[in-house]
Amino acid sequence: MTTKTVKYRDWTFEVDYERTKEIYDMVEQGSPERCACNDCKNFATNRENIYPDEIKFLLSKFGIDYRKESDIYHMARLDNGFHHYGGWFHFKGKIKEGKDCKVDLGGGGSTFDTAKVADHFEIAFMKDSALSYFDEKEKNDLIQIEFIADSEWVIDKEIESE
Repeated sequence: MTTKTVKYRDWTFEVDYERTKEIYDMVEQGSPERCACNDCKNFATNRENIYPDEIKFLLSKFGIDYRKESDIYHMARLDNGFHHYGGWFHFKGKIKEGKDCKVDLGGGGSTFDTAKVADHFEIAFMKDSALSYFDEKEKNDLIQIEFIADSEWVIDKEIESE
């Protein structure tokens, strides 16, 4: 495994760029395109506006295609009219410096702390492998990139998750 170092804010990562890119190149569509619900259709339609350029660039440094989320989910329609989404990606590697953002709640539950990137986008990094595109044997070598993002409703269909 050939690794490269990627620095972002308070984090330094060791990344297997080639393996991560190989995996994402094999994925035909991201999670929103594989789902038929309007919440996912809205996310996919507005994806280019959801991710800040800074995040698109960062994901590319990991070997991740930002159009191929492992999963996304709609949480709520906010009072300001935006829609609150979450989702994640994975890369093969490790966190060398900076905190693992996963917070153990006890009893098997967890959450995560995020870093604000833009007004409508937050990010977190943790050792995890939920719904990963990678092989089962690689799950212990993955970093999960969680995001929270707010998006306008841009499709001409009703929201389904309320």
